Formats: sequence, structure tokens, C-alpha cells
Amino acid sequence: MTGAGSGQLVAAGEQDFMGSLVTGGDGGGADLFKLGRNPTISELSLSNQLQEMRQGDEAWAVEDVKQNFEGSIGIEATVSEDVHKKIEDNLVLNATDTIEPGLSTSGRIFAGVDYLTGTATEEYLGCIPLEYSISYEQGSNVTYSLTMAYADQKPDPSTDLTTATEVSDGTTVAFHGFDLSIDGTTVSDLQSATLSMSDLSRFQRGGSPTPTRGVTAAPSAELTANALFTEPTRLDLARGDASGAPPDRLDSVAGTITLTGPAGTLRTYNLANVKPDTHNWNEIVATEDTNDETTFSVTGKPAVTFA
Repeated sequence: MTGAGSGQLVAAGEQDFMGSLVTGGDGGGADLFKLGRNPTISELSLSNQLQEMRQGDEAWAVEDVKQNFEGSIGIEATVSEDVHKKIEDNLVLNATDTIEPGLSTSGRIFAGVDYLTGTATEEYLGCIPLEYSISYEQGSNVTYSLTMAYADQKPDPSTDLTTATEVSDGTTVAFHGFDLSIDGTTVSDLQSATLSMSDLSRFQRGGSPTPTRGVTAAPSAELTANALFTEPTRLDLARGDASGAPPDRLDSVAGTITLTGPAGTLRTYNLANVKPDTHNWNEIVATEDTNDETTFSVTGKPAVTFA
């Protein structure tokens, strides 16, 4: 029945939009994978975009007509060595190490739940990435968040989900496996940080309520970092000068986020041009530790690469 242990969440990449699933490296069946420990579905909805139809001699709308179909699914989970690269390579990136113009990547999500008298499992096809983020918080495991739009939905999939790559014990990336470097220097006493990417892809449509394909939209990236105030490095970057008044132009610096799991370096996110947008001092005159929070815009050709 519903409750702990009653749900399942599995994913796979699609070879083409709503087409065959990506197969394993050995040429076997579909390369299915779980989505990390402590997974949650933050959003799972569909819209038929109904259009009300009226009649001249009636006060109420007399009919609804279905327009474009589109669904949305949001997933959050901890980062694991077992499946993290599969998630990014199949559900986020449309190139080897970044997002390029052209067709977006697309994937498949399988979600199900055991209820009082049976099991309900849905297959979500043509899932394209909308937003993706990696988050760090001192004292907690590193997490990711992925929001996707999906093009179609079917019940009772025939795919054998028991073959999915599981998450093994001892593969979670803890907070001490997260390193943020700005302008070549590790940010010390980091309290929280998030690299977020948005507007990654969108649907194109034709003569059917079902989307025709997914394409790259207008990706943008942002980095936020909060750390104990141990030196004015980030303040100097935000002000634009270490000793003088704010100049008319700001310089960009490079940034890097490195995730390290129990087995070693898992993923490196190279941020080409990091430029501070806002900077806040917190707890200056207080009993708590003084900290500063900086929001950086990330740009470049490309802005973010995954290594």
C-alpha cells in the first residue's frame, strides 16, 4: 500500500525524441537507472490547456476543447557516484560536456506506486530538461534538482524496470566532497552554494497536440555562494576594486565546482565567466557569525562544461 517503500522511480535516455531507449554499453537491453538516494518528486502534473467554448444564448461555457498537451515533472535527490553521470548525460546534456544549439536531449521517466489493491506505474515519454541545479549545504549531502517537461504519458509500461542500475551503499557525495573555487581559490568556510541552470530546452509543435521535438532554448546559469566572512575577496570582486570605488565595468573570473565521492573525483563543472551580480553582508552586528552571500552570473562559449 502507499507509504514508505511503495514507490519507484526509474529513468533512461531516448535515442531520439520519444523513440527507442538508450541501450547498455554491452549492446544489451535498455540502460535504465535509478535517480539517487532520498528521491522526491517535487512536481508531477499534466495540462490539456482546455479552451472554453461559449454559445450566444447560454450564460455558462457549454464545452471544453483540448489544445496542446504538456506535462511537468520535478525530481530532487542526493548525488550518487552510481548514477549521477547517467542522469546528466541522458537527461540534461545534448552534447558530450555541455548544452549546444539544436535538438535537446530527451529521456524517459517511469514512476509508480503500490496502492491498497494494486500497482499504478506511468511512463513519461519525451522528457526534456527545463531547469537543473547542484546544491551544497554545510553538514548535508550534495543534492541535485531537475525539472523536465514531458510530451506524452502512458500507463502500464512493458519495460522491465528491475534491470535498472541501483544506488550502492557508500556512493553518496557528502558535503565535504564539494569544492567551490573562484578565480583559482577555494572558497573557505562555505555554508551553502547552488549552481543553477535554467531555460535549457523547449518543445516545438506542429499539427498535433503532442510536441514534435525538443530543442535548445536560451540556457542561462547562476551561482550563489554563502560563506563565513574570513576575508574580503568576494566583496572586492563584487565592488570591482580592492581599494577604490566601484568602476564602470566589472571583470569576469573563472570558477570551478568539483564533486568528489568515496571513489574519487566524480564530476567537475567548469564555469567560464563568473561575474558578481549581488553581494550581501549578513550578521555584521550580531551574535551570529558574519557571512556574505554573493550571486554570480555565469556566461561563456559555453558558460558551463561538465568534465
